[in-house]
Amino acid sequence: MEEQRAWRRELFNTGEYSDIELISADKLYEAHRAIMCSWSPVIKRSCKFNLTKPDRTRPEPSEFGNGTAKASFNFGDADPQAVDCVVQFFYLWDYEARSIMPGRIFDQDGPREEETDDSHSADDATSDGPLLILHSRVFTLAHLYDIPRLRDLSVEKFQAVARLQWRSNCLLDAAREAYTATPSGVQEMRGAIAKTFYEHRELLDEDHVKEFLVKVPHLALDILMYMNKPPAPPGFPPGFGGAFR
Repeated sequence: MEEQRAWRRELFNTGEYSDIELISADKLYEAHRAIMCSWSPVIKRSCKFNLTKPDRTRPEPSEFGNGTAKASFNFGDADPQAVDCVVQFFYLWDYEARSIMPGRIFDQDGPREEETDDSHSADDATSDGPLLILHSRVFTLAHLYDIPRLRDLSVEKFQAVARLQWRSNCLLDAAREAYTATPSGVQEMRGAIAKTFYEHRELLDEDHVKEFLVKVPHLALDILMYMNKPPAPPGFPPGFGGAFR
């Protein structure tokens, strides 16, 4: 198991034997179809289509020495930090958010500093609060590219940060992402956000939170439904309490 993990990490770090290029807004990843396509059926279908139905408006796919076409997949205008987390997950079955915190951009030449956004409070800029937004965006991509295990992982990471950073203004930005970028039937991240508000109901007394809930009524409804059927206390049988899902 350790040898396999080391092998995947080496492929991730070096791009050796790459047969697909993953393109984000600020980085190109030399990746491997066998790994990408095993995780995401969406990327798999795209690779098959692009290799069998060439798009005359795009450059011809690059080729290996043996003439085999090299596929490409473009994540479009998706947040490059979230894309980086997705690519990490493909190889490492996990992702490290701290290496791509706001204030730093990672590209093919390594990290470089960029100007920070003065609109964020000093507390948010120096804490883990921005990770709430990142995990919510990773969840969006995991849903879009049909990667259930990454969906679960991003929710777990969000909840871990929210337990400590629930006062961060970034919680509302994360909620905005979850409630505007995914369909209403995709409940995992929405449920985690509603649970955070349920566990810290003092947030509902804040004027800026009230204004936000007026603009995002589905979140207000989810919080209300969570309050109506809170999770069962530890030790009680399944079905007691009827936790929000």
